[in-house]
Amino acid sequence: MRSKPSFQKTVFGNNLTLVTERHRFQSLSIGIWVRTGTRFERPREAGLSHFLEHMLFKGTESRSALDIAREVDQVGGDFNAFTAREYTCFHLLLLNRDLELGLDILSDVLLNSTFDSDELERERKVILQEIKMGEESPEEMVHDLFFELVYGRHGLGRPILGTEASVRRMRRADVLRFFRKHYCPERMIVSVAGDVSHNAVKRRLRSLIKTSWPGRPGHRQSRGELGFEPAPRSLKEGRWWVERPMEQVHMVWGIEGPTYVSRDRFAAFLLNVYLGGGMSSSLFQEIREKKGLAYTVYSSLSPFMDSGVFSIYAATGPNQVPVCLRLIEECVERMKRNLLSDEELRTVKDNIKGTILLSSDSVESRMSSIAMNEIFFGKYMGVDEVCAQIDAVTTDDVRRLARKLLRGERRSLLFVGPKPTRQMLSKLHASRLNR
Repeated sequence: MRSKPSFQKTVFGNNLTLVTERHRFQSLSIGIWVRTGTRFERPREAGLSHFLEHMLFKGTESRSALDIAREVDQVGGDFNAFTAREYTCFHLLLLNRDLELGLDILSDVLLNSTFDSDELERERKVILQEIKMGEESPEEMVHDLFFELVYGRHGLGRPILGTEASVRRMRRADVLRFFRKHYCPERMIVSVAGDVSHNAVKRRLRSLIKTSWPGRPGHRQSRGELGFEPAPRSLKEGRWWVERPMEQVHMVWGIEGPTYVSRDRFAAFLLNVYLGGGMSSSLFQEIREKKGLAYTVYSSLSPFMDSGVFSIYAATGPNQVPVCLRLIEECVERMKRNLLSDEELRTVKDNIKGTILLSSDSVESRMSSIAMNEIFFGKYMGVDEVCAQIDAVTTDDVRRLARKLLRGERRSLLFVGPKPTRQMLSKLHASRLNR
């Protein structure tokens, strides 16, 4: 039987935070988490967080981009990164024995990246291709467009990749300015999961726990200085049809959802799974299994610090849009009206707890979990605690939340697909569509 993981946390003198969770795995996951993302960009900086993520792989004063790749490949590791709307993460998967190598590479890219001009121009081309690839993925494109419509000009509504125009405008000085403003010790978390001790990690962080880092501000910056703006008080409501030369119509039905720290977040997880979180969910059974209207249909939660979105996605034939929308509305209405049975609630709880327990066997998942808990809650929550909070949710909690979230006509609808017929618009109440 595997021993229970042990968690430890240290905040250093320069306010860099280290969190570790020790597991008896052979593998080791190291993450550098930066509390910045798309919502911290000013309009002229759209896509800078993501551009910067790419550039930190492109060489330091002592390592070329190829050197970094080779050092990781030689030990069978994996080095990757991702940008989200409220944070950015750089993560390494290695064997436990390679802790020192992993921390050395991550420290090097944070402190000594050169942002070479030739590399920047090459990476600009790569990102422009990434944007085009996203535009040719209808499912990805329709969600980005939905966020843009419901959040308007706020940073939460901007595409993470930026736009073709904004990426073409970016200069090396813009990347450096954003890097030095946001990549400061007090904005960063080092997260480590694997069979290594907390003290062993601390000893190897000497370069990162220096009082000051090159080029960084000498004071703690306010949220305003960092570009943070509170989220809108409510999402913009509306119905939109965007014409695209497609065979299918890709639709998003969305409402305001809970924030990341909401007391209702566990009830929201259960509501989401029951409504559209898997093959046995209400939406999947009604729309795909019983009616055959869509290959893909699901619901999802997108929580943020001070806002959130609960959405339903489906892709269907143009003639099937009205009936597909009607079935979505009926599934939602049933959630508001009816209590889940004890058996249904237990099944959904078992689903979520099973997912959590299975992911706890992944060292990368544990590294991410302890970092996310630190970012949003400032504390550790183990698997047992999370499962206990899920068990504490009642059927009344789920229905109360459903009534709170799914109230009245407060919803937004986006359809992306071929030009609709008059008959189609009539069925969808054309007078309420924004085109």
